[in-house]
Amino acid sequence: MTGDMIAQCEKACGLVLPAPARELYAKSNGGEPDPYVFQNDELDTVVSEFLPLAAESRGTAVQSYRRLVTEKAVIAARFFPFAIDGGGDYFFVDTQTRDGAVYFYRSDSRFDQGLLPLGLDFTGFWAALVAE
Repeated sequence: MTGDMIAQCEKACGLVLPAPARELYAKSNGGEPDPYVFQNDELDTVVSEFLPLAAESRGTAVQSYRRLVTEKAVIAARFFPFAIDGGGDYFFVDTQTRDGAVYFYRSDSRFDQGLLPLGLDFTGFWAALVAE
């Protein structure tokens, strides 16, 4: 993706992605990560998809943002969905943090109470993934 395309997606959501997220989207517009397993003391799940910013035939991060933030209002506007796990729950990057703090949203919880801070920034999150 080009910088202009990323900026258009940011404008559509009314936010600016942290630099590490912009850098990754400039290199790859979504896909299936490998390795893909995330584990810590509170969470053991897979990252089934890195959501694309733009796509013609599948769900995008921007579409997910609009659904979860604008339409359903279950997540604060500063959180941007960038990946989903095998059960359909989302990983979010906090756009108000410089390095992009990462959170996991448990959809079986109410509103922002379902946000679990993972204690990692955006780059650290991807580095923490392991093989199954």
